[in-house]
Amino acid sequence: MQRVLCAGLVLAAGCSTTHGIRPIGKGNVDVALSVGGPITEVFGAPIPIPLSTLGATVGVTETTNVHAAFHPTAALMFAIGAGEVGASQQLLAPAGARPRLMVDLTLLGAAGDLDPDRAPEGGFRFFMQPTLLAGWDYGKTTQHTVYTGFTGFLEPAETFHGIGGFILGNRFGVGRSHVDIELKWLDPWESGVPIVPEYAAPGTMGAVELQFAYGITFGGGDK
Repeated sequence: MQRVLCAGLVLAAGCSTTHGIRPIGKGNVDVALSVGGPITEVFGAPIPIPLSTLGATVGVTETTNVHAAFHPTAALMFAIGAGEVGASQQLLAPAGARPRLMVDLTLLGAAGDLDPDRAPEGGFRFFMQPTLLAGWDYGKTTQHTVYTGFTGFLEPAETFHGIGGFILGNRFGVGRSHVDIELKWLDPWESGVPIVPEYAAPGTMGAVELQFAYGITFGGGDK
């Protein structure tokens, strides 16, 4: 679980609902705000840390998205300038009970007072987040999507650090807008004891994150 602490900046700067849930359609632009993070005990109650991400996704083809985002909470609360860019690709189209398969690679960068216990203060950190998702569309016009998959957080520079975890979520589509609700269970094979803050997780293994997102899609292409 110490790797969770080593990658703590990723949790602070990269906490958002998963990219690449489904293609948004060529020519469309989706603007979304994501809020949430690791669940920890606050005043005796389990509360997700309210980390935020504001970003946009562009459909460059019918099966490919590119995206970028800024992390307001990291800037306002931790004096860290953090952002990300990435791309998602549909590998397999859904058909009947067969899910859609999506792959995403997100690159995250952060600069600022990253580790006050290590001189000199400040610097730059770089992370990679690969994700593989399986999604099933449902509803009268298949506007909703339930999805699951695996994600990783990797810090390739200096000493390599990496953690992985599982994803379970649902996108509710309403017209051109959507609401996403998502759970991540990071590092479920590592004990979270003793860790401060103490993260909520089954059997105190790893850390569970809860995130919400609201997005609106603009453009004339098909979603």
